[in-house]
Amino acid sequence: MKKIVFCLVMFGAALGLKAQSNEVTRETRTFSIIGKDTLKVDAYINPKAEVKPEGRPVVMYIHGGGWTMGSRVNAAQEIFCRYMAERGWLALSIDYRLAGVSANADGLVGKLIDLAGSNMVAVKTACSDVVDATNFVLQQKDWKANPAKFCLAGGSAGAMASLQTVYDFCNDEEYTKRLPKDFSYAGVISQAGCITLELGQQKLTWKRKPCPIMFFHGTEDNAMPLGVTDVDCRFVGTLSIVEQLEEMGVPYWKWIERGADHVMAMRTLTVYLEEQYHFLRDFVENGQQTCINTESKEKEPANMTSVDAMIKYVPFYILGYGMYLDQMDWNNMKKPESIVF
Repeated sequence: MKKIVFCLVMFGAALGLKAQSNEVTRETRTFSIIGKDTLKVDAYINPKAEVKPEGRPVVMYIHGGGWTMGSRVNAAQEIFCRYMAERGWLALSIDYRLAGVSANADGLVGKLIDLAGSNMVAVKTACSDVVDATNFVLQQKDWKANPAKFCLAGGSAGAMASLQTVYDFCNDEEYTKRLPKDFSYAGVISQAGCITLELGQQKLTWKRKPCPIMFFHGTEDNAMPLGVTDVDCRFVGTLSIVEQLEEMGVPYWKWIERGADHVMAMRTLTVYLEEQYHFLRDFVENGQQTCINTESKEKEPANMTSVDAMIKYVPFYILGYGMYLDQMDWNNMKKPESIVF
């Protein structure tokens, strides 16, 4: 453990210096107040990056947490956003209403069966907030968002909200009609996510083709299915979605990590950043029409089987939970009391 902490101190110090010296700024604005929930968005912008006449391409990150935990503030999420902002993107991290079931006594929701309850209500609530955040961002003239290059990204529950919002948009769900008339999402990055259907519905149906999608998923994920799982609703995972994208001729990039579990929902915030940027650049900005299937396996697959494992594989997500990078005290780091994702 001491060795891990020492490495993190050195890495954290170096990254902290970089974060302080680069050109990316962060600004927080409130995009919605609903009841007791005040929902905010953090915008990461590189003011020295070239801005085309049509505006900055956008990637909006939606956090995970099983519909019960998490927020727009997380050191790993900040790393993801800063990386994209440095390359000229308007990178956003948003709050949404946490309408899910309660976690168990340890704060851990590890399997779908533990989520029995109102999953459909939770995901639709989050998706409604995603639409409100989208509208708000498009109205912020000084952020110069390009409405034709507006992408969603997210991990776990956030990946579900990203995929579900686009799925519902393609099927003209009522809440998606609040978006501008000629608007359409341009891309999605799903970090261990799925799409939900009402029980009884056998497969996804699309009125319109979706935008290009990048998928990350571990073969040992017991929280989000690779295929299809029924709980209180039907969870349609990466492999099943990709089959339909193939049939429709929709560009995608599927990345399967052999041996990895649901840790992929967090690990991709600090690993495979270059690949995710290439997806945004090639598939969204440049309109690449292709399908990529990537399969990888590490000698020691990443996992979230314990707090120590999560500190090892996703240190910034766990140790920087609820904090910005400049708020982390690398000289007094403590283990979290519970695992959250």
